[in-house]
Amino acid sequence: MRPALLGCCLGLFALVPQSSWAALPPELEDVKQQIIDICVANTNRTDNIPEIRAQLEPLITQLGTWFDANRPENEIALTQQPWQNLWFDDPDIEFDFSFGPIALLQPRDQIYQVVEEGFYYNASEIRLRFFRAQFALQGYLKGAYTILRPADESNVGESRLNTVDLEFVANSIQFGPLPQNIGLSQLVKSVDAGLYPTIPIPGPLGVTGELWNVYIDEDLRISAGFDDSEPEVIDLYILRRVDRVQPSNND
Repeated sequence: MRPALLGCCLGLFALVPQSSWAALPPELEDVKQQIIDICVANTNRTDNIPEIRAQLEPLITQLGTWFDANRPENEIALTQQPWQNLWFDDPDIEFDFSFGPIALLQPRDQIYQVVEEGFYYNASEIRLRFFRAQFALQGYLKGAYTILRPADESNVGESRLNTVDLEFVANSIQFGPLPQNIGLSQLVKSVDAGLYPTIPIPGPLGVTGELWNVYIDEDLRISAGFDDSEPEVIDLYILRRVDRVQPSNND
């Protein structure tokens, strides 16, 4: 999505309110695992994005068709959790800049989306390299949202229900790596309340767009979305549930 609407298996299932949920058929469990395996093998790669999307799309279509017919009543509660990026094809989420001895990059496996009621944060870690020294920065991009097209008995089987209608409202940074000793939900709530001070910076404030689940369960979320300025460009985001910041495979 342009700009990033993201910013994201190990979350605590007991924290998610439960309701009726149809079990994924065994053949689709295999499809789900194929999606995860492809994403994990390619999270930090940017040289093969079109090829990976072409591999993923037919698999995701299978899950999405089943999901539309078996949408859980607690889809919103399932969404309002911390997530870690597994794979995405949105070019505006990440950046990789270098000029002589200075380089600025954003590891793709250190992008998280923490969804709360009415707002969410894309929390990410940014690496600044100066000659052989490396420094870490934390990025916090906040989006406010409402829910469009709520799922109910009148639209069973339809897609793009419970859509997040969002607007970016704040952007800030802090020095140092993303903290691993605090839960992601508690971290962004502390940022939002000003209890964990951050430094405001320019960003995509006022940008709007939509984001919806193509599939979601207790540990995997596949979302698609667009920026309102380019509604014909649909970007794809695949995330797994986590509770805290995970070690990077890009170090």
